[in-house]
Amino acid sequence: MAGAVLASSALLTAAPPAAAAGCTSPKLKVWYDSDQFGTYLKVWFESNPGCTARVKFLKGQIWCGDPVKKVYNEYVGPGRAPLETEMHTLPPKNKCKKLVAKGQIDYYVGEDFSDMWTWKWGDYPA
Repeated sequence: MAGAVLASSALLTAAPPAAAAGCTSPKLKVWYDSDQFGTYLKVWFESNPGCTARVKFLKGQIWCGDPVKKVYNEYVGPGRAPLETEMHTLPPKNKCKKLVAKGQIDYYVGEDFSDMWTWKWGDYPA
């Protein structure tokens, strides 16, 4: 009997808080927009849809070019999810063919997550 209680206690301790359920890695959003002057690549980062946990910060960074330079660096927080960084237009394809992005989210309760993506201008992050 004592073993069962111990197992139950261990499970309760290891389970994530209800508010953090579904709160995982940040999401990178990419949108190609166009008008009579050309096509534009717009980006932003956001917390997981459905997550309502308290967040210390959400940060997104993007680099491109040769030589490599940072073209996006946004930070939001503290706050309660859902959160998103500001949307920016990135440099055109002739100045930024390959992109590397890093997103990081730090929750008050639970794990912290980061993710990285690479893609070529015109494609979508993988």
